[in-house]
Amino acid sequence: MKILMLGAALLLPLAAHAQNAAPRGRAAATATQNGSLSRHLEAALALDASLRALEAQQTAAGARGVTARSAIAGPPSISGSFRSDTRGPRDQREMEMDFSAPLWLPGQRGALSGTVTSSVAEFGQRIALRRLEVMGLLREAWWEAAEARRSVQFARGRLGTAREIARDVSRRAELGDIPPTEALLARNETLAAELGLAQAQAQADQSVEAYRVLTGGLEPNLPVEVVRARRAHHPALLAAEATLAHAEARQRLVAATPRDNPELGTFLRQENGVGTNDATSIGLRFRLPLATEARNAPRRAEAQSEVTRAVALLAQARRLVEAEVARARAQLAASEQTLTLARQRLSVANEQEQIALRAFRSGETGTFDLYRVRQLRLEASNEEGRAGIEANRARSRLNQAMGVVP
Repeated sequence: MKILMLGAALLLPLAAHAQNAAPRGRAAATATQNGSLSRHLEAALALDASLRALEAQQTAAGARGVTARSAIAGPPSISGSFRSDTRGPRDQREMEMDFSAPLWLPGQRGALSGTVTSSVAEFGQRIALRRLEVMGLLREAWWEAAEARRSVQFARGRLGTAREIARDVSRRAELGDIPPTEALLARNETLAAELGLAQAQAQADQSVEAYRVLTGGLEPNLPVEVVRARRAHHPALLAAEATLAHAEARQRLVAATPRDNPELGTFLRQENGVGTNDATSIGLRFRLPLATEARNAPRRAEAQSEVTRAVALLAQARRLVEAEVARARAQLAASEQTLTLARQRLSVANEQEQIALRAFRSGETGTFDLYRVRQLRLEASNEEGRAGIEANRARSRLNQAMGVVP
């Protein structure tokens, strides 16, 4: 009996639909899959601390836009002073109040606005990349659970056939057709199958629980993924490009800020006292810091190093994405070929087992020969089920390599 790969609760329908109903069935399965994947992904992302941190950093980066939209380059300031003659404040005194604000340098405001925009965009792409990373964790956890559940179904099938053969062996041993030692062989195989089922069920429970921890309690009951068409831009490439754009924006800001911001202020001065005419004066103050190479050279070098690093990381990301896609495609082709061969082997093994079972029941062969043929069929069935899981896992990994996120 051929063991189902994932169990009835996890498999897509295996029976062929009528030709006119197949497109509707495929469309419905795809829609269900997309909805389930999206729901499970959002549940996992809601628990992901790294994503929450990136979103908070994006909000903080956007808050810097308030400065770029301001009419002045920074917060204004108020200062004051008071002076008195050595004879005492009653004889002669002077008070001064000062209000000043930093001014934008030519092109500085636009350059700062560019860094804000590029920073927000960079964090947006990093968030998209993190979604892909969490989707990768979700896919791997799903297929681990699927493989564990397949092992449970296989173990149940093994136990069922072991009990069936054990009943035939026990009946023939009672009739004296075969020696009692062969009945012990059947009993031993049944116990081994029961042990295998218990171990497989424990592993499946652990894998399912790991998936539930990742998604906050959702069960791994997604349908099999299909390979999607490759997207024009991979999230890793978009994130690297956004990092480069932000580094270039920072470089432009450094070029537009060769000196600290000048300041323009107004002051109010009042003088009075004995022997002094009371006077009040108003004036302007202007402060212009000078550009020096000691200030600007380190800033230019640091900005250039960020651009150089971003360019190198973008080139590396392109190579890695292309290599990962090529590797995933090769893995999918190999796994599909393996699945085809495993199915052919299982078909032959099933036929061998049926022949051996009929021969055993008619007394033409012994118990040991039957179990040897049965073991071959069990191995073929296990390999076919595992090959099916690996083929589906390879499809998911190809989607992951191409940056597909539902």
